[in-house]
Amino acid sequence: MNRILQSITIILTLVATCSYAQGDKYKKTALQNITGSQFIHYYTRFSGSPFLIKDWVDGDVTMKSGEVYSGLQLRYDAYRDELIYFNTVNNNAIIIDKNTIVGFTLNPIFSDTVHFEPMYADELHGLSGRYMAILLKDSISVIRKYEAKEDTYNTPSGNGKSAEFVHQYTTYTWNGRELSIVPKRRGAIFKQYPAHKDELRKFCFQHHIRMKDKKSVILLYTKINELIKADSQTKN
Repeated sequence: MNRILQSITIILTLVATCSYAQGDKYKKTALQNITGSQFIHYYTRFSGSPFLIKDWVDGDVTMKSGEVYSGLQLRYDAYRDELIYFNTVNNNAIIIDKNTIVGFTLNPIFSDTVHFEPMYADELHGLSGRYMAILLKDSISVIRKYEAKEDTYNTPSGNGKSAEFVHQYTTYTWNGRELSIVPKRRGAIFKQYPAHKDELRKFCFQHHIRMKDKKSVILLYTKINELIKADSQTKN
């Protein structure tokens, strides 16, 4: 009986070792397909963090080559508009080449998942080539620019810092041709869609839509897309 148990233990150990080795090998070879430059922390004179989420978070990256890497440790630098991943194999922080990326998703534990895509269109008025958070992808998409701006001190602080990072965001609609800032007031939405003014007003009342709330904005524009598609079907 003891010999049988010993044999089983040896087999299980070999299987576990083999699986670990294969997984480690996959990680080493797969991550070699991600190109980029080494990240060096260059913010010593700033207070605060340039990253959208301060800590490393689990995320997924979809490459133009077709590979999808899940469970990477990622950070989005909202100051320099760069995606950084921490390669646990060689303990390096790498800035991934933007032109190799289709999109990436950050999956923080205590807040909502955020999906980004590099936006390339001349009509984006200076935002072309920037990572934008895709809140809603539809005929009228809702996208958000997250950025960390430098706020310079009038006099250096006691710890030698001369500036701090101030985070802000701007939310837009994008229909593939025009980029517009999402209005701060619901009344402006009603004016944009006069044919559905009463319907949208009722919808906002029923769903307690607040333009400062991300989920409310997504819900409202989901409804607007439905109305526009219904109009198109009626005309056809």
